[in-house]
Parts: sequence; structure tokens; C-alpha cells
Amino acid sequence: MGFYFLGTFIPYYGLCIVIGIVCAFLLSNFLCKKNNLDTDDFIIICAYLFAFGFFGAKVLYILVSLKNIDFKIIFKSMKAFNAFINSGFVFYGGVIGGILAFPLVKKIHKIDVKNYIPVIVPGLCIAHAFGRIGCSLAGCCHGKITTGHLYFRYSHSLAAPNNVNLFPVQGIEAFFVFLIGISCFIIVQKKIKLNVLYLYILSYSILRFILEFYRGDSARGSLLMLSTSQIISIAGLIFVIINRNKMLTTNFKIDYNR
Repeated sequence: MGFYFLGTFIPYYGLCIVIGIVCAFLLSNFLCKKNNLDTDDFIIICAYLFAFGFFGAKVLYILVSLKNIDFKIIFKSMKAFNAFINSGFVFYGGVIGGILAFPLVKKIHKIDVKNYIPVIVPGLCIAHAFGRIGCSLAGCCHGKITTGHLYFRYSHSLAAPNNVNLFPVQGIEAFFVFLIGISCFIIVQKKIKLNVLYLYILSYSILRFILEFYRGDSARGSLLMLSTSQIISIAGLIFVIINRNKMLTTNFKIDYNR
């Protein structure tokens, strides 16, 4: 789903991703300068995060959707291959890929990436929320059929059922992730001693675990009646619980005395 601009088709999902990335970069770059962090190092980190995040999101999508992917069709033509590369991502895979990029950046470029995480997290939330808006407009990751007053209806979606009322799970996730992002921004801006990375993991893990019960799409992967994302959410919660003593402190070298 999308629209034509000057004869070129612009997909809603891709447009929202671009808007999200631009807004995330501008926000995090602002915080970076505000806290006297090197912007060149910040750009290097962003480049790695984008590349590894894209790769991780695609790999996890392939793993959870393996039985539904016809690789013969994908490699039949360049058009089919490009369509496959440009669609189908799992957000948690992008997060995992991004995390794996940090030690590589530290080793290759000798950048203390730990200092940049607080300024990156608010931007990540904003990009995440715009991505979910894109999902909502395209129909992917759609909700279950509902008879309630809160719903989203599609008429021309290739991913979601059309002409039925669906629970707006993507929109709700976008709304709450925006709130998480705003909260993280305020915490960093006001130099409140609260670990925004742990706050994001805690908040989003709970949110995602609950919302997964309202998802209506089938290609998500599951184990023991839980979706792949719910299992990863549980792992995120366990991580925060194990490191709960660090929640109200910070490991980052932001000058809180300025």
C-alpha cells in the first residue's frame, strides 16, 4: 500500500521507515551535541546499527517464517528478490543485530560505545514507533478480528484481511513506544540518573508480550504456545530483573553536574 508521487510509487511502510530514521538521527544527534559527545563517532555507530539492525531483522524474519517462504520464487527474478529484501522484518531481530554491532565498533574504531547508548535509545524509540505506523498503514503485523469499538479496517491491503474490523495492535504499539521514547528523552535531557536502556527493555518487553495476544497474523513463529517475540520479551524481562540494581543508576559517562 502506498501512493504515487511524480509517477513513482511510494510505499507507506518504506516512507515511514525513512521518516523514522531521519527523526531518530536528528533527535539522537541533538542529545549527542548536548552532552558533548563526538558526532563523528556517533555517525559511525549509527552506520553500524543501521547495517546490523537491517541484517538482524531480516534474518529473524526468515527464521520465523521459513515454512512460508518459497525461495524458488524469490530467486526466480531480480524483481522478486528485491521485493523479498525490501519487505519482511522482525523488530527484535534488528535490536539483537544492533547489540551485536556495539562490540565490533568498539574493537575496530576504539569508540567507547557505552557513552552513546543513552542518546541513541530515545531516537531508537522514535524510529521504532514510525516503523509501527508503517506496519499499520501497510497491514502487516495486523491485529485479530474484533467486534469492539477500537478497530482498523483495510480495503486494499495485500497483507491483512480486507473489509473486516481488526484490532489496531500496530497503532497502539506505536503510541506507547512514542511515550517510552519521550520519557527516555526527558530522562537524558534532564540528566536524571535512570538507565534508559534498561527502562526501554523493561517497558517494551511488557508491552510487546501483552500485545502479541492480540496479533492476528500467522507468520510469527511460536514455541510452547508463545510467539517468538513473547519468548524474546521474557528474556528481556529476565535480563532487567537480573540487573535490577543498575536500573536506578547509570553506567554512562554523561556529565550530570553540568
